[in-house]
Amino acid sequence: KTLRLRDLIGSPAVLYFYPKDGTSGCIQEACDFRDVYHDFLELDCPVYGISPDNEVSHQDMTDKHDLPFDLCVDPDLNTIKEYGVWGEYQLNDKEAEYAKGFGFDLDEGLRAWSVVRCTFLIDKDGILVHKWMNVNFRGHASSVRDQLHKSFKFDIAF
Repeated sequence: KTLRLRDLIGSPAVLYFYPKDGTSGCIQEACDFRDVYHDFLELDCPVYGISPDNEVSHQDMTDKHDLPFDLCVDPDLNTIKEYGVWGEYQLNDKEAEYAKGFGFDLDEGLRAWSVVRCTFLIDKDGILVHKWMNVNFRGHASSVRDQLHKSFKFDIAF
């Protein structure tokens, strides 16, 4: 199934972009969204994780961590680039060796290109309400939930 922004019209939605299935930060972020997902459901707000990983990798991540929301594949980076979350960053030697082990493409000068961890809150009309760039994943899912509550004035206590 292909997810299109127009398919989300009618309720708010969260799109969170992350670099790679199976890495510690991405697992933690996904599990944090999982742990507060019931709050998003109460607000009729689906959550979608998006990365360049394939369907098999996403299914493995979903199964291992009991994720209740969809992980979307973007192997050609079309959506990732459209949202402006494909970026370059400088690595130290240890990070470079680690990144190579996960298949990241490194150019000269130990720069890596990868998905920048970002989240977008879209309203029921498909309009961007809030964005988080270069996210620190710790506590992020709760911050997104709180912003959803604030942006749409839901009368639900968390």
